[in-house]
Amino acid sequence: MSVIPMQKVRVAVHQSDVDALMRILQRSGAMEFRETNLPELTPSLSEFPHARLFARVHHAVAFLKPYEPKVSLWRRLRDGSQTSFTEAELRQKMSDTDAIQSVVSDLEKVQVEFAEVNEQIRFLEEQHQLLFEWKQLPIRLQDLHTKTTNTFLLKTTNSKINLKKVLSDTVQRYELSAMIVEVDSTHVAFVVEKAADDQKVKEVIESANATVSQIPAGVETPEVEFAAVSEKFAEAKGALGLLHDQAEHFAITHYRQLVIANEMLTWERERYSTVEQGVSTVHTTVFDGWLNAHKRESVESAINAEKVAAVISEVELEEGEEPPVDIVNHPLVQPFEAVTRLYGMPGHKDLDPTVFLAGFFFLFFGLSLTDVGYGLFLMVASIAILTLFKVSASIRLFAKLLLFVGFATVLVGLLFGGYLGFDPSLLPAPLQALQLFDPIGNPLPVFYLALGLGVVQVMAGLVIKIYSEYKQGRLVGGILDQGPWLFMFTVGILYLAVATGYTSIISTDQVVNLAYVGIVMIILSSGRKGVGVLGKIQSAAGALYSSIGYFSDILSYSRLLALGLATTALAFAVNLIAEIVSGSVPYLGPVLGLLVLIIGHLFTLAVNTLGAFIHSARLQFVEFFGKFIDGTGKEFSPLSRKETHVTILDE
Repeated sequence: MSVIPMQKVRVAVHQSDVDALMRILQRSGAMEFRETNLPELTPSLSEFPHARLFARVHHAVAFLKPYEPKVSLWRRLRDGSQTSFTEAELRQKMSDTDAIQSVVSDLEKVQVEFAEVNEQIRFLEEQHQLLFEWKQLPIRLQDLHTKTTNTFLLKTTNSKINLKKVLSDTVQRYELSAMIVEVDSTHVAFVVEKAADDQKVKEVIESANATVSQIPAGVETPEVEFAAVSEKFAEAKGALGLLHDQAEHFAITHYRQLVIANEMLTWERERYSTVEQGVSTVHTTVFDGWLNAHKRESVESAINAEKVAAVISEVELEEGEEPPVDIVNHPLVQPFEAVTRLYGMPGHKDLDPTVFLAGFFFLFFGLSLTDVGYGLFLMVASIAILTLFKVSASIRLFAKLLLFVGFATVLVGLLFGGYLGFDPSLLPAPLQALQLFDPIGNPLPVFYLALGLGVVQVMAGLVIKIYSEYKQGRLVGGILDQGPWLFMFTVGILYLAVATGYTSIISTDQVVNLAYVGIVMIILSSGRKGVGVLGKIQSAAGALYSSIGYFSDILSYSRLLALGLATTALAFAVNLIAEIVSGSVPYLGPVLGLLVLIIGHLFTLAVNTLGAFIHSARLQFVEFFGKFIDGTGKEFSPLSRKETHVTILDE
């Protein structure tokens, strides 16, 4: 339930045990490495033994990806996408790569055939198109060039002109001896003597606005060659189809095996690339980095158990150096880390805000959605994910978050009378008795509730800031900075209580006098930070001006009312449209009305759930976190095994 302490460490390990140490650290996910700054030592070099195999496997996976066996979403969720291994099985697989080598070699042969057939198809397709264009040319292709003549196949894109006539006129003008064979109005064969002036021939062609077409490959007339190429083209397409079938069968048989091998080789590659961040002597390699203090004991125990010759020593932080940040929370609070991580990690000296935001986010989400039906849907969906499906740890955490906020929505929905947009007066009396608010008929109480919750959260932020300052040895400063504002908020609450007749223990004038005292406290506490008289005045004035910021922060909580109203209004609109559709179309009306209800409420649920999440998170990020978090930290990124397709079981 805190920011995990990080130790800046230096690890020295004997050269023979480098890989064993890296395996321990990667398995534990305990250390983030950084470049080791010891100029007197030699940069550490490591050669990834399976570098070539990794590249081949990676290429094989990419090649087979389009042929990946199709699995229904239900089966994918039910069975999961990960294969489980023990550490011993993992080591066995990585030590015996002959099987995967054989599979990759067989696949590479298929890939070569694919390349050859595709190249053949590309060539035949070009020839097919070219021969089709000159299909009516009544000249054998081998006769287009003789010892005494050159033949040009000319074409024009202007279908309004007769190319043969234009070319004939141009030839006469240039006094050139030539023969013109017309294929159609835009295509001709232009035959000239080899002895003809090349420049003249070029000018004739350009003057006729014609372009020279490539002469098709072949011997016979284009029509005969077209038929032959068409046959070869069909054969090549058939061969390509057989190769696709072969690749699909290969994917069914070996794709999963290749994906698993690719992930394991990726882990190994990351280990070896990390070694290059260290420096070496003849017998020792040294690494610098950040170690998760909570895991240090288990890491050192694993080092001793596996008899690895390595020593971990803590290093003093340099001036201004900040360690990376990670957080840990109780299982009930952990799902709300998704909100914290969306904002960014707190600074390494800040408190972890997750435990503080959890209750507020829980309540604000419910106030934004305010519908029992929608809340039950979220709960059922999350319970299904948690109990019926095999999903990754991150998805399970998000499902737990959905379960919590769905429960919050049900609770708030009972108090607000939100039941899929239906009139609460039609419900059983016990449910009607639970309703305390009517956001449509009387929204002001909800508005006051939203602002009241805003005051509570802002004040909580100020109290947490005092606690944070206390943890860092600055309790007096924290009280002087935040105490006057807490006093002013308390005075404001007291004033409302007196003005509304809720209490009479103090008069309105006395509350106003207390407010003056609070203003003086703010001026004195803030003025102490200024340098010189002018600086103190400026600092005090700035503190008083920040009261506008507090006022706008509290007004921001009115969005809870707006979102709750939007949910109710949209649900009511869906029901109204369904009712109209149901009665307007004979026979099919009820069916169409039911479709409108299902689609409409699903759409409303999706839109309002997204809005509830975004705006509830925004209230945490802007109005709450800013009160006690000074800045964001760099997230801890240790050497670890990112388990996408493989899960390693504890032995």
